[in-house]
Amino acid sequence: MVSFDQLSVMMPWLVLSVGILVTMMVSVIRVNTKRPAQIFALLTLAATFFCAITNIPTSSEIIFHGAMEISALSYLSIALLSGLGIFFILGTSRYLTKEEIHLSDYYHLLLILILGASVLMSAKDLIVMFIALEVMSLPAYTLTGFRRNDPKSNEAAIKYYILGGALGAIFLMGSSFIFGATGTTQLASIYTWSQNVQGDLTLFYVGHVLVMIAFLFKVAAVPFHFWKPDVYEGAPTSVTGIMATMITAAAFVVLARLIHLVDLGNTEWLAYAENLKRLIRLVSALSMIVGSAILITQTNLKRMLAYSSISHTGYVLLGLLGTLSNPDQIYSVWIYIFGYSLMTSGLFVLISQSEPRADQGTELIDLTGMLKRNPINTFFWSIFFFSMAGMPFTIGFFTKYFVFMSSMSAGEAVYVVIAGLCAVVSAYAYLRPVGLMVMRDADPSAAEWRASPVGHSMVFISAAFVIVWGVMPNAIIQFLKGIPLQH
Repeated sequence: MVSFDQLSVMMPWLVLSVGILVTMMVSVIRVNTKRPAQIFALLTLAATFFCAITNIPTSSEIIFHGAMEISALSYLSIALLSGLGIFFILGTSRYLTKEEIHLSDYYHLLLILILGASVLMSAKDLIVMFIALEVMSLPAYTLTGFRRNDPKSNEAAIKYYILGGALGAIFLMGSSFIFGATGTTQLASIYTWSQNVQGDLTLFYVGHVLVMIAFLFKVAAVPFHFWKPDVYEGAPTSVTGIMATMITAAAFVVLARLIHLVDLGNTEWLAYAENLKRLIRLVSALSMIVGSAILITQTNLKRMLAYSSISHTGYVLLGLLGTLSNPDQIYSVWIYIFGYSLMTSGLFVLISQSEPRADQGTELIDLTGMLKRNPINTFFWSIFFFSMAGMPFTIGFFTKYFVFMSSMSAGEAVYVVIAGLCAVVSAYAYLRPVGLMVMRDADPSAAEWRASPVGHSMVFISAAFVIVWGVMPNAIIQFLKGIPLQH
């Protein structure tokens, strides 16, 4: 039986669920207009954000018989997703109208995606994780193919759907192996089992690796990265931004939980912990090297950000590697997810301001001479690219700094050096567009870039946070340091 106390702590999710139902009803009643659904979606996300941010719990609580965790992490997760949802709805509204995909269905699919992602980030049971993963993924597949007359969008949706189905199957198989070894699917019970384990652990090893591979695939870590550039390029820009921020953030939180699924400090797990470290080192290094190496060859902005995401995945994995020696360093991962979401959301709203349809104006050449054509946009582009490159006085500097320090404290100096070299290579790729905007005259074929006042306001807010938290990061750092990863 569900108690009133459990329902009260679930208030942000309940508000979001009711908002989804209302938005769907509005879509049915007013099929030929987008505005009511847009307004109700915004109201739903604003109410969800307010419920979460004003009631952050000071302690952790497991509800629904071990299915979900109610904690500062879970409340901040749904607040982050709601805030990003508001940002993309307002920032890309003009883009959706231009692409003629500004439909009511877009909004309730987005809300369902946010609900699935928020439950996934709070799940404490492998079965609940799988259900939440599918609730998040199915709207993402649909939104990816929303430009129904665009072959690239259709191709991206099919690739994403097929590979996403394979990911779900891998996760289910791994979960079944873990259940066979431990007799439970609840994360807390699995952790307790790991402290007094007996018998053959081979079945658990295989299952654990499979469930981690499923989410390494979701974050596009090398060698599971091959789907990302094509899906990013083919999906509508607003949807690509949602994938790059919301889905990536949710996948990394789950990956952090899965990596710390067992008590690696127990002597029974020391050999396995070393093998796990080797796996993460390899995947992290490959992601940073491959992502940064291919990044500098890209001429399309969306593909460029796809390979940028792959290299950033390597940095986050480097932070997770540090947590294997000291779990308290998990805050470096939270800082990176938060900072990366800010930078990336601003960039994708800027990309959506290109005038040509079907994302035809998103090549690097379209940025040439931007300073003379649109100095305000040039300023914003430069801030986000500087932050991506990890320049001082931006939040991107501190995201890399804390991940590097976390890994150094764990004795991973070699991989920090690799990360530093990859960051230098990536910096060239991020600074090249700035050079095109400032030092070149406009190419005759360059696209025009315009934004609505609301779109410019969203970009300004994002850029302001990137700079303010880059100059005065202490408040957000101290806050995120107090959010542990609960077992």
